[in-house]
Amino acid sequence: MSHLLQKHAATASKASLIALANLTLVASLAAASSKLESNSPFLPAGHNTMKVVPKTPPVVNGPLSRELEFRGIVQMNGIYQFSLFNKKLNRGYWIAENGAESGISVRNFDLSGMRITVSQNGRSEQLTLMTATDSPLPVAISMPTKPAALPPGLNIPGLKTNSPKPSASRVIPRRRVILPKKQ
Repeated sequence: MSHLLQKHAATASKASLIALANLTLVASLAAASSKLESNSPFLPAGHNTMKVVPKTPPVVNGPLSRELEFRGIVQMNGIYQFSLFNKKLNRGYWIAENGAESGISVRNFDLSGMRITVSQNGRSEQLTLMTATDSPLPVAISMPTKPAALPPGLNIPGLKTNSPKPSASRVIPRRRVILPKKQ
């Protein structure tokens, strides 16, 4: 009987060792996966660090922003050019940084806030780059108030009209065209 007890105790100790090994393995895998998540070779460096983005104060629309729209930016050969649209003149301009055209000058480009300082007629104001929206544009349509009337005497098969039919007594004869013989 003691032999059986010893065998049972050995089996129990083996089972507890296996359970302990499994627990250790699970804990090490969990630690490795958390390390992999924080040090992934596929993520950019510093992706986990919390970046505090300072809130930009809201830009109040002044008189220039009602007339001009800041629509786009392009950088060519290290020089920024800005697309401005004059709503009153219905005309667009590409103006280089610290440049001027048609009385509009552009300076002080802020890349982080996508703002420029625009001056026109002695007034200066900061304009922010317009953002695209996915809302549909309104479509202007005009519907006729009543259906167009057909000209009198027009007969379309299958179309029922309330117009009176022309009298049967008046028949317009067909004309035959006789072409001269070629000689």
